[in-house]
Amino acid sequence: TEYDLDGSVPHTLYLQQSYDGINFSESARAEADPQLLGDLMVYEEEPFEVIEPEVVIAEEVVALPEAEVVAEPVVAVAPAAVATPPAPKAKAKYYTTITVGGTFDYQFSNELAAYSPYNLKAGIGLNFNNIVGLNKAMGVGFSVDAAYSPYMQNSYTWTQAGKDLMKFKFGDIFQNFDHALDVSAAVMLNMHASKVAFDLGVGGFFVWGPEFKAGSGDKWHMGALAKASLAYRFNKTISVGIAGKYGVVLSDMSGKKFEDLPMFAEGSLFMGFSF
Repeated sequence: TEYDLDGSVPHTLYLQQSYDGINFSESARAEADPQLLGDLMVYEEEPFEVIEPEVVIAEEVVALPEAEVVAEPVVAVAPAAVATPPAPKAKAKYYTTITVGGTFDYQFSNELAAYSPYNLKAGIGLNFNNIVGLNKAMGVGFSVDAAYSPYMQNSYTWTQAGKDLMKFKFGDIFQNFDHALDVSAAVMLNMHASKVAFDLGVGGFFVWGPEFKAGSGDKWHMGALAKASLAYRFNKTISVGIAGKYGVVLSDMSGKKFEDLPMFAEGSLFMGFSF
């Protein structure tokens, strides 16, 4: 291919081939006729578009100031109060006491005219303490007492009884007493501290004997009484104490005023055994 040839004039091209650079083949010829300028294609030169490189603007991450986080104080929420049932109140503990003791009896009136106003008794008691507990130190109980009650006849005296005792005349002593059984019962208010027990109560009594001579001529009489006792407890089992009774005979009222009714008072010493 040849460039920069004048196309307005004819051209002839001769071509020979050689395989060794010495011997050549016959010439081949090619002719080219001149071309008119009007036949030439005129190519409109397109404007060259200059592509400018895009300017890449680096995106800079602008750190915005962080809003200050203010920690709000945590308000402690108190747990909801759970309603609990009230604890049961401590109650006085129930226990039973057996008492053994002696009693001095004094008759205020002459209702028992056949006997001395001064008499002695020997008895036992059974106390059911704090059957119903009221609180830690108080309760309601019940007591029963039974006593052997020999009433000295007016024809005999305690001085003579002492002399007969010194002479071992037990038969004479026994014959000068009318023998009876005394039974009483009372509802008691039991009040106990650590070592001390104090009891108050009201109840009734009944006295009977085959030889007993009541004011009415009967072999028995009965009435109402008030009772109190104070005991010291050495331990849970053994105690000693004193007790008192005040009674009114109601079985022989027969139109008498209350102040004219036969009355008596008793004082006792006892030993108690609790369980």
